[in-house]
Amino acid sequence: MERRHHPIAALLALILGVSTLYVNSAPAPIADLSASTYLQYVTYLSRDEMKGRGNGSPELVQAGDYIASQFKAAGLQPMGDNGTYFQSLEITTGTEFGPNNQLTVNGRALKLNDDYVPIAFSNSARVTGPVVFAGYGITAPELKYDDYQGIDARNKIVVVLRHEPQELDEHSVFDGKNFTSHATFDHKAANAKLHGALGIIFITDPNNHRPDQEEVGTATRGAPPENIGIPSVHAKREPFIAMFNSSGKDLAAIQKQIDADLKPESFDLPAVMVAISTDIVRVRKPVRNVIGALPGSDPALKNEWVVVGAHYDHLGLGDSHSLAPSLIGQIHHGADDNASGTSGVIELAGVVSRDKPAFKRSVLFMTFAGEELGLLGSNYFVNHPTIPLDNVMGMINLDMIGRVTNDRLFIEGVGTSPKFKPWVDEFNKSVGLKVDYSNSGFGGSDHMSFNIKRIPVIFFFSGLHSDYHKPSDTYDKINAPGAIKVLTLVYMTLQKMATDPQRLQYTEVKEPQQQGGGGDGYGPYFGSIPDFRDDLTGVLFSDVTPNSPAAKAGLRAGDLLVEFDGKKIDNLYDFTYALRAKKPGDVVMVVVKRNGQDVKTTVTLEARK
Repeated sequence: MERRHHPIAALLALILGVSTLYVNSAPAPIADLSASTYLQYVTYLSRDEMKGRGNGSPELVQAGDYIASQFKAAGLQPMGDNGTYFQSLEITTGTEFGPNNQLTVNGRALKLNDDYVPIAFSNSARVTGPVVFAGYGITAPELKYDDYQGIDARNKIVVVLRHEPQELDEHSVFDGKNFTSHATFDHKAANAKLHGALGIIFITDPNNHRPDQEEVGTATRGAPPENIGIPSVHAKREPFIAMFNSSGKDLAAIQKQIDADLKPESFDLPAVMVAISTDIVRVRKPVRNVIGALPGSDPALKNEWVVVGAHYDHLGLGDSHSLAPSLIGQIHHGADDNASGTSGVIELAGVVSRDKPAFKRSVLFMTFAGEELGLLGSNYFVNHPTIPLDNVMGMINLDMIGRVTNDRLFIEGVGTSPKFKPWVDEFNKSVGLKVDYSNSGFGGSDHMSFNIKRIPVIFFFSGLHSDYHKPSDTYDKINAPGAIKVLTLVYMTLQKMATDPQRLQYTEVKEPQQQGGGGDGYGPYFGSIPDFRDDLTGVLFSDVTPNSPAAKAGLRAGDLLVEFDGKKIDNLYDFTYALRAKKPGDVVMVVVKRNGQDVKTTVTLEARK
């Protein structure tokens, strides 16, 4: 499950209330669903040998082959490319450092991999300029904190401290040891770029971390591969302590003062010149969705489809999404996330195949790659469908169904069609789960890609836990009988979707404004929903929220945002920070590319509600 610090990351917990509709009695629990077989699938996919199924890895290829073999054994027809079970797409999976990385301070060349390392999200560039110290490098209007207040970072190299102010204070407005998104390398780099900096150098602060705790390379190992567009390096502080001392500045005292009153202590260092050269090679590799079909038994309905999906990729040995940064390099097994949902799709495929006459509509079983990098596999499918997308009546998503506790289950998306909640309420009478419902069809998993296309979606999820996105998400912690309860409910819902005489109707859910605004929940409201594809310069809108500022300005799905308030927008980070810098009521000029043409319009930003 993908839960990143993107402007549309968090799943919502809204309670839905709709009038009950008449439905037929729930079928009996499905005897063919097997907890032991299910656990065998989970164990295979999340064992050590699979090395966390990272995108672009040989182990993800092996996992895809395994899933395809299970689809074939179940009698599913291949529905990928060229008569296969696979649909291929190419994504950015990581970065490599070229030979031309350099860092010099007043002519002193620092040693690569000892004194400094480039950071994966850098662009490839060479810049030279004077230095400005910008504290922790944070601009947080919601916390009334701005390290860039009173300085001009344009055409300068910015030096910033890692982490956040008051790092050891659990009562800090920055949340103490847990950190906020402002503490991340990528957010600080994007903020420096917004302020016109030529490059950014991160150093570890002197007060909270000993010299042996500032090793370069370790902290940035999981940095995201997206090109943020500014040369960025992590360096040891010794050369920069000397730089501060020669200017009569005591970095430890300065940090102590910032932490004491949360007021900026930023300043220029005019006697210092720094040159940064970054040489970053982005690695793009093919990954595959795995797709199999069970044709419907009713000639009148078999051209309509129900999709059952789950993502099968995970974090490999850990990346920027790991919630155990110190353990990057260890296998992040991904048993619950999402070997559990993938195994559910495999198990359902076998049972549905044996019950084929009961499924009048066709069923498409899919496992997606690229989810952890931004729903890339499911987004690719809905834009390059292997069946007519207009014929897809609904989508069921299974993501993290393996850790049912106290029979509690979360079901989201029930507001996207009025029949979902009454059906599930009725079916659950024979299953006995304690269900929490949500209207929303948005959130950090693959159903969102279908919801954006106005397809009814329903998402089954057993909840977060302390092993989420950590190496400790292992198969021995899977509650297989609990997952079978979930799959029983899914089976009955799927069967109803495939047999109900009336096609499901899509209902648009009014989402909280944070879902469509950009800006990570801070700043004014804009109203766009970004596409996370990584092969474009700009921010592609998957959708635009109705009645939002963006919609009122005439922006629409498919627009590519390239300029905001006079600032060039290369990526989602640029948009996030440009939006954060504004306030409700501001009128901004934006430029989007639409059908190859530049379209200019003004957007009046609104307050979030």
